[in-house]
Amino acid sequence: MPAHQARSQRTLELLLDAAEAEILDKGYADASVAEIARRAGCSVGTVYRRFRDKTALLHALDERWSEAFRATMEDAVAPERWQDAPILEVLTGYIEFTLSEGRERAALHRAALTMASRDAGFAERQMKLAAELHARLRALLVERVDEIGHADPPVAIEFALEQLRSMLLVRLVALPLDGPLFAGSDEQFIDQALTSVAAYLKLEARPA
Repeated sequence: MPAHQARSQRTLELLLDAAEAEILDKGYADASVAEIARRAGCSVGTVYRRFRDKTALLHALDERWSEAFRATMEDAVAPERWQDAPILEVLTGYIEFTLSEGRERAALHRAALTMASRDAGFAERQMKLAAELHARLRALLVERVDEIGHADPPVAIEFALEQLRSMLLVRLVALPLDGPLFAGSDEQFIDQALTSVAAYLKLEARPA
């Protein structure tokens, strides 16, 4: 890579790192382009030469996070990782992975979720990533369909995964409120979420 391209890429990464730190510290609404420039050690003009506005910066951050999440997800839900594991163990891994990946950047996810209601780019990226994860989880559960006592396992799998996704979304990015999705430890949340899903799926022990 030529030296000027390397410098340009380095500047871009510094700007994105600075923007992420600023948003995580203050939230998207209060994040300042001037402060992002200060954190990156560059001028405000440099920021605007790269990005037309703060929304464009958020797009770049969301794209960077999505790619990082996708790479980590590939390992987290790889079939060989869960060979011979029962459904509840697979779902525990999914919940723990999502909580771990999402919590440190909750302010970014909250901002992207808010923007998705008026910017198709954010919505499309979120839906595509969710669909990829959903498809991989579905495949893992279908392989374990003999554990499911529900009368319609394919429908039950879809509903259970959507139920968990919704609960995780609320716990990670919704504004703090009272209630079991917000209060308590992650261990308590995981226990209650799995209890709910297990009852719905009517999980049964695998035959020996």
